[in-house]
Amino acid sequence: MTTPPHPPQGPYGPPHPQNPYGGPPPAAPGAVPHQQPYGYPQQPPPPPQQGGWGQPGPPGAGGGWPPQGPQPPRRKRTGLIVGIAVGAVLAAGGIVFGVTQLADKGADLVYPEAEYELVVQQKLLDGEFGLEQDLSETEGDEIEKTPDASIRDAEAVVAHYTSAKGGALVLSGMYGRLASPDFMRGKIMEGAAEADGATLVVPPKKFRPEGYSITIECQVVRSKESGGIANIPMCAWGDDNTAAMVGVIRPETLLKDPKSIDLAAVAAETAKVREEARRPLG
Repeated sequence: MTTPPHPPQGPYGPPHPQNPYGGPPPAAPGAVPHQQPYGYPQQPPPPPQQGGWGQPGPPGAGGGWPPQGPQPPRRKRTGLIVGIAVGAVLAAGGIVFGVTQLADKGADLVYPEAEYELVVQQKLLDGEFGLEQDLSETEGDEIEKTPDASIRDAEAVVAHYTSAKGGALVLSGMYGRLASPDFMRGKIMEGAAEADGATLVVPPKKFRPEGYSITIECQVVRSKESGGIANIPMCAWGDDNTAAMVGVIRPETLLKDPKSIDLAAVAAETAKVREEARRPLG
């Protein structure tokens, strides 16, 4: 709108320097009552140089109007998808244990000595992820109640971590005396792929991360819930005393082509999580 010249008395009231917050003057006898044009501000508009919300940018800025409008919706949707992914990993972790039952129930089971436990740490992956919630007494209790002949003296550990960059990490595992850790690791992957709402999009692959003496098995599961879709890399390990599934969730990964996700890198991170959370007893 082109600003009209400043007569002593105009259609929008006195000039702003005299009465910047005032309304229009009384209408002349017989005149149609004055209406504020749609969107006309009650206060003088702020300078347009910043190009922020509700303002065009300065000439030549090339940012469009409003230049930052799309960002909050994207953050909101990303947060929703991360939440879906966290829920999917927690749900999968709640059912993957107790499904092993061993391939041969008639076999003589040999239970190793209890030497290690899993600990809910305050930080994981060199401090990138901080503890959000220890769910060992709730989600973990359901895991412990599921009978499994392959484990003795089982204790569950379930924890949800978050990062400053909007990511999340879920650790869902057990410690005790495991008679068949390799078999359990494979069953953990099967259970995660068969959880409600889950679809296996990249089949399990085994890795032996450099510098670690443990085999890590990883896959990508697609979870679809409440209109959101997330591609979630999940990895698992099993040893004589500990077995766990780890979901490392980063916003930049969730919507990627699942086949482009670097599972070898996620396996190395899972091995790092094991190193940080696994501690000698006593």
